[in-house]
Amino acid sequence: MADNLYEKLGASASKAGLHQALKAAGVASHSGLFAVVNADIAGDSDFLSFIHCDGAGTKSIIAYLLVKATGNSGHYAGLAQDALVMNLDDIYCLGVPDSLILANTIARNARIIGDEVIAELVGRYRRLVEELNSHGVPLALSGGETADMGDVVRSLVVDAVVAGRIAKKNLIDTNNIAVGDVIVGLASSGQASYEDFRNSGIGSNGLTLARHALLKREYAHTEPDIVDAAGLNDASYSGPFSVTDTPAELEGMSVGEALLSPTRTFAPVLNKIYSAHAAEVHGAIHVTGGGLTKVLRFGPGGLRFVKDSPIEPPAIFKLIQQHGGVSWKEMYQVFNMGQRLELYTAPSAVDAIIEQSKQMNIHAQVIGRVEKSPDKSNSVLVKSPHGEFEYKE
Repeated sequence: MADNLYEKLGASASKAGLHQALKAAGVASHSGLFAVVNADIAGDSDFLSFIHCDGAGTKSIIAYLLVKATGNSGHYAGLAQDALVMNLDDIYCLGVPDSLILANTIARNARIIGDEVIAELVGRYRRLVEELNSHGVPLALSGGETADMGDVVRSLVVDAVVAGRIAKKNLIDTNNIAVGDVIVGLASSGQASYEDFRNSGIGSNGLTLARHALLKREYAHTEPDIVDAAGLNDASYSGPFSVTDTPAELEGMSVGEALLSPTRTFAPVLNKIYSAHAAEVHGAIHVTGGGLTKVLRFGPGGLRFVKDSPIEPPAIFKLIQQHGGVSWKEMYQVFNMGQRLELYTAPSAVDAIIEQSKQMNIHAQVIGRVEKSPDKSNSVLVKSPHGEFEYKE
């Protein structure tokens, strides 16, 4: 099986080049915090401010194909959730925020993406804010920007910006992760009590690799708006499926619906966990780019993160691995593999965290532990039914 298929498709799991570029620009730092914070905009010494931006990424290509196949523009709406949650759950790895405000930013090719799609997206943002408010998430909806950029954007880019404040006393500093901590993984698949339908668990990272591994070559020829012609190679759209195919493994979902499954937010359950066990949670890692190796860039250094009981990967990841010929080592480095949130906690809080997650119909389990590294660098050891894989920073 091939390694580094993600890079062959023009993306990077480690983003090593990006981190080097940021360092060269003088803006990269290791603070131990999962997102960048600054002095409080209101001047209160007990608070910090932050502004965070992220988006749905290439997931919009799946929506575009599914809408073309079905005629249902509602498939675009979930991209709003992806863009919001990719910001929100990063922020919640800092701890419980005091306030949050959301602004959306949409770039489209107006010949392809009509005004009804903008209505779907903004309407979904509004409903998400209302739902999250009901679960204690202090989020308000602000304005945004919709730009018609047909000369630049082939179809649609959905991004969001979330700004807010957090009390210093609520901060979770990953430098507090220590030898002896237990790693609890929260599942990204299934149907949480606050979700309207079953989630495949894919989230919003690794979609470039996922769609090329699963979707058939025909799309590269019939849909020029989804192809980077300069980067087309034998790994591009090399799968057997159309977006409307329903393989038995997906239990009623089409391939397109599984890939488009909106990114789950863990903010509601984290509100409950933090309220009871904030002092015992030493680190929270939103498992996005970098997959199960994401934690390598956090913690005080000199730690070995042993993940010897990972959550069983949901069906969507097994299909990607099988049909894309992706090595299992790369799978665990690119995707969340069904556990998109990791809590690094004192043993005393483990049972309560698992129970609080269960109460919201989210599966959680002990997936590993923190040990002392044989050297000063961090490393991750994944022991899975599919092999043992070691990663170093």
